[in-house]
Amino acid sequence: MNTSSLDWADEEEYGSSLPSIQTFDNPDGTKTMIEFRVDDNGKKVKVTRVIKKTVVTERVQHAVAERKKWAKFGQEAGKAGGVDTRTTSVGENVQLRLQLGWTNSKEEQQEEDALAAAKVKAKSGSVVRCRACKGSHFTAQCPYKSIIGPVDEPPLEATPATNRITGALGEKRYLPPHMRGASTREGGDSMFKRERDDSATLRVTNLSDDTREEELRDLFRRFGGIQRVYLAKDKETGRAKGFAFVSYYDRECAVRARDRLDGFGWNNLILRCEFSKPRD
Repeated sequence: MNTSSLDWADEEEYGSSLPSIQTFDNPDGTKTMIEFRVDDNGKKVKVTRVIKKTVVTERVQHAVAERKKWAKFGQEAGKAGGVDTRTTSVGENVQLRLQLGWTNSKEEQQEEDALAAAKVKAKSGSVVRCRACKGSHFTAQCPYKSIIGPVDEPPLEATPATNRITGALGEKRYLPPHMRGASTREGGDSMFKRERDDSATLRVTNLSDDTREEELRDLFRRFGGIQRVYLAKDKETGRAKGFAFVSYYDRECAVRARDRLDGFGWNNLILRCEFSKPRD
């Protein structure tokens, strides 16, 4: 006999001699099914299977339950309900569970971060402030970290005025911008009336005509305190002319903004940032 497979004559011979399938009920509620067949090597083998039925209760929608009661039609007309394995191929039951509001997961995460920051504030009594963009979040969670990068605050230059103030208030006290370099200014001027320092002013060009001043302020204030933002606009149309001026309180902040945003893609255009040239 061929050991690889049986020909049609051998199959007919063994098919007539093989006993039929036998089924027995076991005391534990299972069923034993005994079947005789011919394997690939042409040998008659005995296959014993133990079948256990398990009832699973599942809640489905009312419309699904009603469709299961429909009478079969076509070639399946008159047959019992349910799936007939002889005419129906049953695949793996893959359940798709859609979750409502998945687009709000990012907003929920932001709310959780804000709540955690509020708890830290309540415990320590201080306000959470990002060292990169000065926003009200942790530095590690800064959304502009890829643009700004790590920022190290340079130490303030020591002047006679700052020495007097730090000596009275302490070495680690914050010094407002209008009090820095007070000894070099004439008496009587204030932070609103003193002469503007053009050395900390950037000229921004290649702006789109739909640019708004608020957008520019939000973009540049990540690098330090902004003193003034001027966006040139057309008097008739009110649209931007393509350039603007951004003034910082400190030149270091202006240098940091120029290094980061010069050549930066914004509103489908490449920004050009340079220091404003003084007028003759």
